[in-house]
Formats: sequence, structure tokens, C-alpha cells
Amino acid sequence: MSPSQLNTESLISEWLEHPSGRAILIDVLARRGPDVRALYAIQTLPLSSVITLSRGTVTAEQLDLLVEAANQRISDTPPNPELAHLFPSAPPPSPTDWTEKVIPGRFSGKRFIVTGAGSGIGRATALRLAREDAAVVAVELNTLRMEALLENPAAHSITGVVADISREADIQRIIAAAGSRIDGLTVIAGVADDMTPLHEVDDDLWERIFRLNVTAPFRLTRKVLPIMLSRGAGSIVNLTSQAGLRGSVAGAAYTAAKHAVIGLTRSAAYSYSPRGVRVNAVAPMPTRAILDSNYGFPGGLGPSPAASLIPADLEAASVAAPIAYLLSDDAVAVTGTVLPADEGWGLG
Repeated sequence: MSPSQLNTESLISEWLEHPSGRAILIDVLARRGPDVRALYAIQTLPLSSVITLSRGTVTAEQLDLLVEAANQRISDTPPNPELAHLFPSAPPPSPTDWTEKVIPGRFSGKRFIVTGAGSGIGRATALRLAREDAAVVAVELNTLRMEALLENPAAHSITGVVADISREADIQRIIAAAGSRIDGLTVIAGVADDMTPLHEVDDDLWERIFRLNVTAPFRLTRKVLPIMLSRGAGSIVNLTSQAGLRGSVAGAAYTAAKHAVIGLTRSAAYSYSPRGVRVNAVAPMPTRAILDSNYGFPGGLGPSPAASLIPADLEAASVAAPIAYLLSDDAVAVTGTVLPADEGWGLG
């Protein structure tokens, strides 16, 4: 389609392929909410559908201005002053433009424990650490997922342990596999709830969510810390969630549990920072990787950003990247922080 033919009934995919339309469209919608990835999920719809989808936040008059701005920019005519703000200096990148930047040798000689390593963010983290020359003890509850992880060509330095970190005997096996040196621990395994509000949460649901998201990480960390303290060095990264920062993305049990993870993170950081052990947390937005590992709960993490075209592996890798940073010596001065890895989604 020629630039002059863009209109409100042009498909969003046509706007995203247009040399000026894409930049203008994303720029304007980003002013109304940071998750412009939603455009890639509705790209088969006409631009006019944004009016309904935004519940009136975006008006027909505003879309008409977008059309005028996109076509006027191509024509090189001086823009209407009302349209000046619609001319960004450069179009933002597509969500699929990001490439994982592996740093060979960054973790040479170091050993890490990664839980939840059979899928999603845990798998991406274990493979990222292995590609950067760490020895990784990968912990996964599901045998088939563990086998798939170990078949990956990058898993040459990964030792797999099929274990349930809520069981004391399994924790002992994990520690035995790691040996006398543990440089880092990242606790990613967990379970989501079914969006149940507080007055409907029964004791079994509450206890299961807390057992797997709080008590199990607490017990594993309790075993790892003495080993780190004996060397006066170590880094622990917990995976919390946007549910640990707000009350609107999960049920009462999971929200309370992820708030508790942040409390454990900050308390441990305060206690052990003077002794050389850093403790931080990463808070991703709801991702397909997390929803895929919710251990059977149908609701997952509840309302999530609109699905995007980002491949699941790439999505998980983008969260594994800040986890790897916090585990690395580059984060030597960082402890007690909760780092959102959510593309600004939590700002809305």
C-alpha cells in the first residue's frame, strides 16, 4: 500500500510496516501506556479497532490525526503544528529485534544452582549461565523437562537434579550435587494461583502456594547460605513477580506469597551484605513462560499484558539477562533491590 493510502481502516500490520506510520502509531500509543507490544497481537485488525479496545481512551479524532501525520510526513510538507508531537526522531524497534548477548567466560570457575530449570525463565537462566562458562546445578521437578534441557547443545556444563525443593530430602540431594562451592543461587521454581479472592481461598490452596513459593525457597536458601558465608562471597537472586509489587495481577495467595519473597530478599540482603553475600530479586510481568509453569492452575497469573509476537524462548531470555547480571560480579554494589523486568508494564 502506498503511503498516501493509509487510513483508519488500514490494518495495524500495514501501519507497522509503513515507514512513518509505524513510528507515529507506536509513539502515540506509548504515551497512553508502555505496553505497545499489544499492537503486534492485534495486527490483523483495522486501526479503527483501537477505539473499542482502548474503551474510548483513543478517539476517532485522534486516529484521524495519525492518518494525516503519517501521510504528511511522507509528502515532506511542513507538518500541521497540531501534529508536531507525532513525528518521533526514529521508529522504535520491533519486539523481535532484541538479541541475547552472551558474555563468554563471565562465570568461568563458578557454580550456580538454578531451580525451575526445565522450562521458561529457569531454563533460559540455566542455559545463559552455561553459555557463559558456569557450572550449573539445574533443578527441575519434571523428568521430561529435565531431559530436554540436558539435550540442549549448550548444556555441556549443566548437572541435572530432578527434585522437589519443598522436600527436605531433595534439598539435601541438591546441595550434595553442588558440592562445597556455591557461588550463586537463583530460585525460579514456583506455582501460580487461580485468581481466587481472599474470602474464597481455602486452607489447601493457601498452604500449597506458600509451601512452593515461600517455604521451599526459604529452606533451600537456608542450606546454601552457610556455604556462601564460609567463603565470604555469593549472590542469590529470587524470582518474585509484579504480584509482589501490586495487588491486581493474581489471587490473594500468590500475591501474598510474592510479597513475602520480597520481604525475605530484603531481610537477607540486610543481614548478609556485610558478610559478602548479595541478595536481590527480579520481578517480571506475566509471561507465557510463567503461565506455562503454573503446575496446573487454570488461571495462571490472571490478567496479563496482551500476547505478543515475541517467541517464548526470547521472552524468557529477556528476563534471564537481568538475573545473570545480578549473579555476576558486575552487580558487586547491588543488593536488596527488586528489579522489574517488565518493559515498563508495571508503571501502568
